[in-house]
Amino acid sequence: MSSTEDIIKKILTTKPTLNREAVERLIAEEKNKASGLLTDEAAAHLVASNLGLDSAGEKIEAKLKIGSLTSGLNDVSVTGLVVHLFPPRIFNRSDGRQGKVLRLLLGDSTGVVPVVFWDERADHVIASKIVKGKIIRILHGYSRERQVGGELELNVSGRGQVYLEPFDAIDVEFPDVSSFFKTPADVNSLGTVNIEGVIVDKSPSLIFTRKDGTDGKVSRIIMEEGGSQIPIVLWDDKVDELASIEKGTRIRIFGGTSRSSQGGGYEVHLSRLSEVEIIATGVMPIKSASGYVKISELKAGLRSVSVSGRVIQINDPREFTRRDGTKGKVASVVLQDETGIVRLSLWDDDINILQDISKDTIIAVENGYTRAGTAGIDLNVGRTGRLRINPEEIKIEIINPEDRVTQIKDLIEGQKNITIQGQLLDEPVTREVNTLRGPTPVVSFRIDDGTGEARVSLWRDQGKFIEGLTIGSKILLENCNVREPFDGLLQVSSNTFTKITILKK
Repeated sequence: MSSTEDIIKKILTTKPTLNREAVERLIAEEKNKASGLLTDEAAAHLVASNLGLDSAGEKIEAKLKIGSLTSGLNDVSVTGLVVHLFPPRIFNRSDGRQGKVLRLLLGDSTGVVPVVFWDERADHVIASKIVKGKIIRILHGYSRERQVGGELELNVSGRGQVYLEPFDAIDVEFPDVSSFFKTPADVNSLGTVNIEGVIVDKSPSLIFTRKDGTDGKVSRIIMEEGGSQIPIVLWDDKVDELASIEKGTRIRIFGGTSRSSQGGGYEVHLSRLSEVEIIATGVMPIKSASGYVKISELKAGLRSVSVSGRVIQINDPREFTRRDGTKGKVASVVLQDETGIVRLSLWDDDINILQDISKDTIIAVENGYTRAGTAGIDLNVGRTGRLRINPEEIKIEIINPEDRVTQIKDLIEGQKNITIQGQLLDEPVTREVNTLRGPTPVVSFRIDDGTGEARVSLWRDQGKFIEGLTIGSKILLENCNVREPFDGLLQVSSNTFTKITILKK
């Protein structure tokens, strides 16, 4: 008696409402749907699974949740929603025989896991015409960690079985496919990631030479959603595959890899095993990244931050040598809005902007990042950021320095880039202080603004601006730092961006 006949008899035994003719018709329909790729036995298996039975006529059960999977399980049975189906791949084994592998992503309310089908089980999935959004049940799989990346995956081969649309699957356990994708705001760890968002920017591709002498290709796009942005790094074939993608395109990425970015935060890399699905074109993110922030809101460690300000100071570029021996250039520009100032560092080709700007030029930095600097917060453009000069939609009034004056009585230790004014209470005294850079001149004096006194220290060349001043002279000091008290008075210290104006000699 054939296995097919056994399966038919089990179906008739457990499903008394069906007769043999109906079961044989269902088997024939499965074979037709598979375009002749299924045997009678395989088609009978599919019919049984559609009726909620295994080939022995027993009810199919799989109570283990995907979120509970661990590596090293040898008899795994789970039910899940097909989130994505990757194309099958043919490969050669070490003994010369050909093999076939097919991957899909399976999810339930507790998580998502890659499932790998080998050889005849891959053929079974192809013949079954499993598609995204279908619920399937897997019996007798085994779990392990991938050799590359250490991610958990479920494998199906040998005695493993796949059943479609089990009758006892509860819809609430299988959310919509879109719920299995993170947004850029959700990416906060390393490893495999499925992500969805809208492309808001893209950079030209670059060709480079690998250590083995072969050429490679890389480019970047910026994805935005969930109130945040993230760089997507494309390698080799993926560069060509997405060369024509336009801004405003919503995509889903399957099997990307989250890595730490050079400037901090995360970026998602796409390899040959990653896939990109275009969802819609000409759209905006449902939840866009925050708009421009004020300079006073900046703090160290921000990523994908946008800020604008007027140029109040431009420092000449300087050349430096990197650890690998290559030369680089850096310049800085000080930006100001009504809330404060910040130094914008320009690296390498970005310094070309200096020829197009002058004092009071408005510069907008989009998708930049911040870090702690010696004189406060440093703002950087980075590889994924963008600079805009005098954008029409951004208006920043020219600020009178005297409108930013802080009274001495209100000074707090640790403040940076404050502006004060007042009269000299004693004549400036110059002394030398030993620093890491060697002996450094410092000019010191006390100042009074009617609300209190502070001790002022002007470092290096800053002291030259007050040569000849005497007691009673009035000065304005912009962009200073407040340090710990000395002899009962808070110290106001100059930095690279300090500007000194003589109001009265």
